[in-house]
Amino acid sequence: MREYETVIGLEVHCELATKTKIFCGCTTEFGGEPNTHVCPVCAGMPGTLPVLNKQVVAYALSAGVALNCDITQHCKFDRKNYFYPDLPKAYQISQLYLPICRNGHVDIEVDGVKKSIGIHEIHMEEDAGKLIHDEWEDCTIVDYNRCGVPLIEIVSEPDMRSADEVIAYLEKLRMILQYLGVSDCKMQEGSLRADVNVSVRKKGETKLGTRTEMKNMNSFRSIVRAIEYEANRQIELIEEGGVVEQSTLRWDDVSGRTFSMRDKEDAQDYRYFPDPDLVAIRLSEEYIEGIKNSLPELPESRKARYMDEFGLSEKDSRLLTSSKYLSDLFEGAEEICKNPKA
Repeated sequence: MREYETVIGLEVHCELATKTKIFCGCTTEFGGEPNTHVCPVCAGMPGTLPVLNKQVVAYALSAGVALNCDITQHCKFDRKNYFYPDLPKAYQISQLYLPICRNGHVDIEVDGVKKSIGIHEIHMEEDAGKLIHDEWEDCTIVDYNRCGVPLIEIVSEPDMRSADEVIAYLEKLRMILQYLGVSDCKMQEGSLRADVNVSVRKKGETKLGTRTEMKNMNSFRSIVRAIEYEANRQIELIEEGGVVEQSTLRWDDVSGRTFSMRDKEDAQDYRYFPDPDLVAIRLSEEYIEGIKNSLPELPESRKARYMDEFGLSEKDSRLLTSSKYLSDLFEGAEEICKNPKA
């Protein structure tokens, strides 16, 4: 049997740390009684009009600059049309044709090997509600509190080849976003979650295999297990003469298996068109420069400063800067005792 190579790309959804939703004044606070953080706009009532939250643009732009992206100075919103019970409008306001950021990269290191992971684009969009499946009552209920919470979706290139690289990429992404203050990235609350696209091909081939997508993964452990299971499933299927079908999958953490939810949609299935209720966004050079100049010190820069200014080892500096909370705590302690190594 010839060896296979796993090819992985991620679509990372990050809820932004604004106080209000992307197109209305409802709170983005996590929790609350079901369907209490809702108004006619985010509930999709006929006749309502969205108004863009300016802070969402600032946060998306900050993330794009920090992730080495090109900025789209003239961008706009599009409607992504589909019906699902947790999407009351039957469409999602997103960005397909002119996303705010493109062509970035994140540098990772796994087992001493450095690698650059490409970022295809970053776009702004609104979150959907949450379905709760009640097995006791044999019904599904919906909580619309999350509808309209602002997201950025960070779409990687299919540059990752192992679960270890995926986790390194996600950890680096989470660290940068937390340093920027654009999100708390609490995976247990759904603030950071990933759609994982997996395909396999025989080593030496350049053509990508047929991919499957595992939706809404919010645990590093589950992501590792799901990637390994799905890659092995696809390899076994190919070796037995079968064909991998492009589809959307659900990962079941209890059984350790993936299950098909539906055939995978392409862009044309969503009938995208420019949103008629929102004007285009024009970002001036001055505005972009202002965002760039307002960015805080990021992990790589802070790590280099610790080594240079405090004489700490690369290992110590990397450990301290892996968490913004820990790094801030260290700097506060150093200010008091003036003994960074201790």
